[in-house]
Amino acid sequence: MGGSGLKLPLNALAYALMATMLLLICWRQPARRTWRLSRSAAYFLPGIALLALPLAYAPPDGYAAATWRVSALLAGGAWYCGWLQVRLAFRWRTALIALLLALVIGQSLIALLQLFWPAWSWVPLRGRRVFGIFQQPNVLGSFIATGLALALMLAVLPGYVLRSARAERARQTGLAMLLVLLAALLVWVQSRAGWLGGMLVLVGFWLAFRRVCAARLLRAGLAVLLGGALGTAVLLWLGDAGGVRYVSHALSNQARIAMLQDTLKMIAAKPGFGWGYGQFEYAFQHFRIAQLPPTPVLEIAGHPHNEILLWWVEGGLVALAGIGLLLLGGARLLRQALRVDRRAFSCRRRHAGEATALCLALLPMLLHSQLEYPFYLSALHWLLFTLLLAQLDRLSSSRVALTIRRTVPLRLSITLLCVGGLVLMLAALRAGWLLTQAERGGLRDVRPLREMSPVVAWSQQPRREFDLQTHRLLAYNQMRDERELARYRDWARRYLKVRIDANVYANLIAILRYQRHDAEAEQYRTAAALLFPADRRFSGPRQVTFNHERKQNNHDR
Repeated sequence: MGGSGLKLPLNALAYALMATMLLLICWRQPARRTWRLSRSAAYFLPGIALLALPLAYAPPDGYAAATWRVSALLAGGAWYCGWLQVRLAFRWRTALIALLLALVIGQSLIALLQLFWPAWSWVPLRGRRVFGIFQQPNVLGSFIATGLALALMLAVLPGYVLRSARAERARQTGLAMLLVLLAALLVWVQSRAGWLGGMLVLVGFWLAFRRVCAARLLRAGLAVLLGGALGTAVLLWLGDAGGVRYVSHALSNQARIAMLQDTLKMIAAKPGFGWGYGQFEYAFQHFRIAQLPPTPVLEIAGHPHNEILLWWVEGGLVALAGIGLLLLGGARLLRQALRVDRRAFSCRRRHAGEATALCLALLPMLLHSQLEYPFYLSALHWLLFTLLLAQLDRLSSSRVALTIRRTVPLRLSITLLCVGGLVLMLAALRAGWLLTQAERGGLRDVRPLREMSPVVAWSQQPRREFDLQTHRLLAYNQMRDERELARYRDWARRYLKVRIDANVYANLIAILRYQRHDAEAEQYRTAAALLFPADRRFSGPRQVTFNHERKQNNHDR
C-alpha cells in the first residue's frame, strides 16, 4: 500500500535480518572476552548518542514517529558495531561484494521487465517510471549507482584479477556487460540522485586509480560511457515505443529550493532546541502559511529532503553537534582509507584500493540522503550502508580492543534486545498484512484489527488507529451514533497536530459544522485553504461537506 518505515514489508524484513545477524555475531564465540572498536567509532557512537538525546524532551504529539526514527538509527549503530567484531578474509569480503552486487542485478532485471515487458514483471508498475521493489525511482537509482561502484571495484582493482588468463577475460567481459547494463538503466530510471551518484563514482574511480590501474580503468570507464550513451539514445529516440519517456524535473527543482530556504528560516527561528522531534511535517507547513505573504504550498512534505537539516531543524544544537561528530568521523575514515591504500599499493598488497573503492561505493547513498530520504523508504539501503561502512572501518582504522571480564550479562542483554527486535519486526509484518487486507476491502470488516494482540497492534499503531477512525465514519452511516462522530472529532484534532491530511481536515470541518462549532470549523477551513490551495472543498465557508462515503484517505500511500 506504499508509505515508508514499517508500512513497507521489506523494511521490517531488513530489520529482522539485522537482529538475527547481530544475534549470531554475538554468540559465535561464547568464550570471547575481547570486543573491538575503532578510532572512527569514537566519533560515530557519541554522535549517535547526541542525535538520540533530544528524544528525551520531544513533544508528546510527535513522540511515536520520532521514537521509531531514533530506534532505526540505534539499530544501524548496533549493526555497524556488530560487524566490527567480524574479521573477514579477502576471499570472504570478495564474496560479500559479489552477493551485494547480485542484489543489484536482481533489481536491475525487475526494472528491465517493468520498462520493456511489464506483463512479465511480478512487481506491478504504478505510473510510467520504474522503481524495482522500492516504490520510488530515486531509491532504485541510488541502489543501482551503488551497484555500479561495486562492479567498478571488481573490474578495476588488481586484487580481484584471476590467475587464469582465460577466466580473467571471461570475468572482465561479464563485468563490462554488467557496467553497460547498469549505466543504461541509470539513464532510463531518470533519477537525478542516481545520475549524480553514478557520475561522481566514475569520476572518483578515475581520480583515485588512474595511475595504478590505468588499463583496466579505461576499459571499465568506456563500458560505463557506452552504457550511458546507449541509454540516452533509447531515451531520446525510442522512448515512446519502448516505454521510456523523458520526465521533466523543472517543477521539482523549484519546490526543493523553496523547501530548503524555508527549512533554514525555521532553524534560524529556533536555533537552540529546535522544533521538536517528530514535528517537522506540522511545523513546516504552518511555518510556511504563517509567513507574510504566505509561501505557496506545492506539496505536503514530511521531510526537508535533506537528512542533516531534518535532525537539525527538529533537534537544534544538540542534534547538530551529533551530526558534526558523524561528519568528523567520516572525514577521518576517508583520510585513513586513502593513507592505507597508498601504503598497500606501494607494498603491492592484494587488498590495495579496496578501502578507497568502498568510500566511493558509499557515495551514492550518502548523496541521496542529502537530496531525499532513502533510508526511510528502504531499510535495505540503511543495512547496506552501515555494512559497507563497517567493512571500510575494519580495513582503514586502527582498532581498540576492549576486554570485558564478565561477558555473560552483556551477551544476555544483546540477546534480549535482538530477540525483542526480531519479535517486533515479525509482529509488524503480521500487522501490516492484516491492515493491508482490511484497507483493500474498503475497511468494511475491521474485526481483525481490533482483535490484534497488543504487540502486533503496537508495531503498527498509527496506521491501525487511522484505519479504525476511518471506519467510524463508515459506521456512522449505518448506526447514526453521534458518539462515533465525537470520537472521530477528538482523534482528528490530535492527528492534525502532527500530520497534514486534506481528507481529515474535510471530515473534521464537516463534523464541527454539524455539531454547531462554526468558529472552530472556520479556523480549520482557513488553515486548510492555505495548505491545499487547489482543493475546492476549502475554497469557501459553504464548500466543505461531510463525506461519509469516503472509504479511506490515501495518507502516506
